[in-house]
Amino acid sequence: MDKAFQCEPGELWYCVRTKPKKERMAAANMAALHGLEVFCPQIRFRRKTARGPVWFQEAMFPGYMFARFDMFENKRLVSYSPGVLNLPTFNGRYVPVPESVIKTIQKDLDDNGSVDAGMPLEVGEETTVLEGSMRGLKVKVIKVMTAEARVAVLLEMLGTLVEAEFPVDALEHRTEHRAADD
Repeated sequence: MDKAFQCEPGELWYCVRTKPKKERMAAANMAALHGLEVFCPQIRFRRKTARGPVWFQEAMFPGYMFARFDMFENKRLVSYSPGVLNLPTFNGRYVPVPESVIKTIQKDLDDNGSVDAGMPLEVGEETTVLEGSMRGLKVKVIKVMTAEARVAVLLEMLGTLVEAEFPVDALEHRTEHRAADD
């Protein structure tokens, strides 16, 4: 028996490598053409463009998706599906992805199979310091310095407003959309 086929029998989740930017297409093809259960988690984020901030949605794992199938019966079917490059092997074996991993990812997704990336902070927004000696302190963003990944904020200390700079990651980000942004 081929070493690559030494895997567990039955329908299991496997990682599928897709062509670049073709994760959703490959998942849709496998589901529609072959009736397989597929999972292609997406991430939504906002990016500045020439026409202003625009929402984008991309694969959470670029170049990969998941499919549930029996490796013995459907390896060829999956391998040659439109949009698929190959089935990754580890140490010469096809390794299934544990059901618990898939469920953990799924529980954080909305009904459309996507999750929003942390929203970028904006001038005028109130947020909370997440780390350091000022953890929990409410601050107001007064300047965003994207190149340095830092934010200038106003905080109240001893009854006086003080300007301070924090790394972007040290401040709480919004995770939901504002109605006006959609």
